[in-house]
Amino acid sequence: MNLRVLLIENEAKDVIFLRDVLTEIEDGRFWDTWIHIESVHASTLGEACAILLNDPFDLILLDPDLSDAQGIETFRRVQSAAAHTPVVLLTGAADDGIALKMVREGAQDFLNKKEVDCAPLAHAIRTSIERHRLIAAARAGAVIDSLTGLPNRGGFFTFADRDRKLADRLGRRLMILIAEPRNLAELAASFGHQRRDLALVETADHLRSIAGATDLVARIGEKRFAIAVFETDVESLEQSWARIHAAADAHRISIGCAMFDGNRPVSLDVLLEQAALDLRPGAMAAQTSE
Repeated sequence: MNLRVLLIENEAKDVIFLRDVLTEIEDGRFWDTWIHIESVHASTLGEACAILLNDPFDLILLDPDLSDAQGIETFRRVQSAAAHTPVVLLTGAADDGIALKMVREGAQDFLNKKEVDCAPLAHAIRTSIERHRLIAAARAGAVIDSLTGLPNRGGFFTFADRDRKLADRLGRRLMILIAEPRNLAELAASFGHQRRDLALVETADHLRSIAGATDLVARIGEKRFAIAVFETDVESLEQSWARIHAAADAHRISIGCAMFDGNRPVSLDVLLEQAALDLRPGAMAAQTSE
């Protein structure tokens, strides 16, 4: 198998190191089948965009901090130039929060530069390419709910399960919320399905406004919504819960909560079940107080 990789990095020593790692991956035991890796290097965003204009790649390894562009804007411009190519970010130790935001916006994975070695980089490359293919297939099969414009249940499982795995790897907590508008059945009985659908659209809009910039909001059932929330250095999950619950209650939306903790890892299905059990006004999942 041939694999074309665009390495976007402006530090010469990092370029040399990464190319050595890619050579070891090519020659070693880190892939199930034989693989030939062809790497092309760009030291600036401008150079990378010029290359992407004419050449197709299977993967992009991107350091977001370049001489001519920094941070999330670098990723956005690379993504715009190569929308169908998976991106793995190479970040600094203090950039986890920004990297998570870029993952929310479409990056497939990220690695701390200090942790880059053959096994973790090979794993990131392999899973990122496969996940990108699955997401592309899911998008082709419609992962967007036509009524609200939110991801549907399939889309939520695709993206939220990635979040759960990231939370486990980073040692961060993740909160899964389930939300339902109150009195939806009564609305439908009294005013018909059009009024019910309008209430669902209004609920989706309220949840979008309540959620943070990096939170995932989806419609996962006829009247049920879900939100995935990462804990950040700015806001703990307890603070996020208090803020989201208060805002949802003001809009007559019931919320249930479940927490993912790397010390007690569980599947996304289990988290959704726990959140569903907790779906009642004014309550927070018992595990948040443990």
